[in-house]
Parts: sequence; structure tokens; C-alpha cells
Amino acid sequence: MSVKTAIVLGAGFSVNAGLPTQAEFSSQLLGTNFVSAIDQRITKAIREYLAQCFHWKEGDALPSLEDMFTMIDLSAGSGHNFGLTFTPKKLRALRRMLIFRTFQILDARFHVSSDIKKFLHKVGVCDSPSPVGFIVLNWDIVLERHLEELAPSRPVSYCVSSYIWRSSALFDDEASAIKIAKVHGSSNWVYCDNCRAVFFDRYKKLSLNIQAGLIRSDFRLFEADFRGAEFNRALGIAPGERDCPICSSAVGPHIATFSFKKSFRTHAFSNAWLAAEQMLSSAKDWIFVGYSLPEADYEFKHLLKSCQLKLDQRGHEKKKIEVIVKGAGPAADRYKALFGARSVTITAGGLSAYVR
Repeated sequence: MSVKTAIVLGAGFSVNAGLPTQAEFSSQLLGTNFVSAIDQRITKAIREYLAQCFHWKEGDALPSLEDMFTMIDLSAGSGHNFGLTFTPKKLRALRRMLIFRTFQILDARFHVSSDIKKFLHKVGVCDSPSPVGFIVLNWDIVLERHLEELAPSRPVSYCVSSYIWRSSALFDDEASAIKIAKVHGSSNWVYCDNCRAVFFDRYKKLSLNIQAGLIRSDFRLFEADFRGAEFNRALGIAPGERDCPICSSAVGPHIATFSFKKSFRTHAFSNAWLAAEQMLSSAKDWIFVGYSLPEADYEFKHLLKSCQLKLDQRGHEKKKIEVIVKGAGPAADRYKALFGARSVTITAGGLSAYVR
């Protein structure tokens, strides 16, 4: 998968479209705008987790999402309780609720960004074939929403074996498709644990739309008298609407969480990471937008460094690395330390400064 330019997008890219930064997520988990019967029960479960496992009280600072998810993943993955009452089963249920709440936060404040549109036009997404490939570490569909405006006739390929939702035919990966490797999964993907199929909807957050991953038995771990009929009414989705179109099993979200112990166990992740490696290896130019090289992404940082060094000693032209961040702070220093201070060009004024 050869491209001229590999563009790596982090959470700061989506901030231009109104989405919260990663640091803001924790503070919005218990927001008062979540008012449905299902929402209120998710909020209650999160509060119970915070109070019992982090000794949190109203008004205290919330732990980071990395801490919340890492504690869950380490305990549930090893089959151990986290405290007296949070069994592995209850932790996995809470994890699904936290993922759904995170999708809700991502969906709350989106708006089309003129800076993003200018940037995408500048790098050539409207060219055919497009000279760029995207590697996205966010779960949101900000990129897809802007491509929908700029290049509505161009298909999007996620570089994985996948189906369009409500179809049992594999997506045809056309040569003209814009390549997007979402190495942490996406809010518009769902996954079937039975037949192992990945489905997507380019135009909406599919997991949120069909409330994938919300299971009645999960809620009964926190509220024993939450009955099936009441759950179905609260969910507001008819039976079968969330079932896999191929095997009729239930589908769930498909993401790697904010965690130091991310799981990349399925073929979709393997394919997306392979596509990302191919883009990074072939591209002469790398552009990073709004990505801060967080410590939790050590696997991805290793991939970046490996692709930078692959042909470094063979006389090949060195990678041209441009970094677009908001402010010349710790993120800029991490790039210089990882790739070499003389290998990186920093635009510290964010995307608006870059497109100017």
C-alpha cells in the first residue's frame, strides 16, 4: 500500500471540529446531559466504580480514563477482583458501559471545521488517485465527515476485511478509495464475536446508533431488579436490530480503549496495523496532526520508530516529518527526542497556523 504522504491524526485534530481533548473526557463522564433511563443507570454504575475503587466523592478530581480502563483491563484480564465487589464479570460490564459513554461524549459537540477542510484539500484528498493515506488513533469519525463534504463520490477503505452494515457482502476495496487505517478501532465499527465479521457505516457512529455492547445482564449486576421489558423500553431499539446480519449473534463495539493494556486480538486490528506500517514505510513525508505521542501508545511509537529506521542505513532519502501541535510544549519535545531534533519540523500554532 504505497502512498506519498502518511498523515497521522490524534485527538487534537478532532478538537478543531469541537470534540473534547482526551484530558477533558474524565470530567464529562458524569455530565448532567445524560438523562435517559439507560444513561442514568450508566452514570450510577460509573459512580459506584469511582466511589468503591478510587475512594472518589462528589467534588473530587476524577482519575484519568487511562487509569480507569487500565485497572479494569488488568484485573478482568487476569480473572481477579478489583476490590471486594467488582468481580471480573462486573468489570467487563462496566467497561462496555464506559465505552458507550465515551461514544456519547464524542457525539455531543461536532461541527464542520474550515481548517480541517483546508488541510485535507491542501494535502490532496480530492486528487485521483489520492497521494495520501491516513493513520487515525481516534475512535471518532471527524475525518470521514469532512471527506463526505470534500470528496463525496470517493469511497473510504478502512484497510480491513469488512462489511457495510446490514449487508452480507464484503466491501469492495476500490483502487480509488481513500485509505484510512484506524489502529485503535472506530465508533462506526461493530464486531461479531461469533462469526468474527466487522461491519461499518461511513456516515454515522454505528456503535452509538444501535447501542452496541449494552446488555441487560450487565445492568442487572448493578441493579438486580432491572427487568427485561423495562430494559427493552429504555433501549428503544427493536429486538434483532442489533444482530449480526450474517449469523444473527449480538454485535459489540470494536475499539482499543484508553489503557496501557490495549487488546489488538482481532483480524481487523492486525490488518489496520499492517496497512499503517505499509503507509509509513512507503511514504516520504509524514504529517502528524494533533497527536501528542502519549505514553500509553508505546506499541504505536515502536511502529513509528521501526518504519523510520527501516531503510535509514541504506542511503535512502530520510523521512520528512512535520508535526502540527497546539503550543511548543512537552509534545513537541517528545517528537524531537523520538525522531531526532533535526529530523522534525514543528508547527506550534495548530492546524489553523499550518493551513495559513
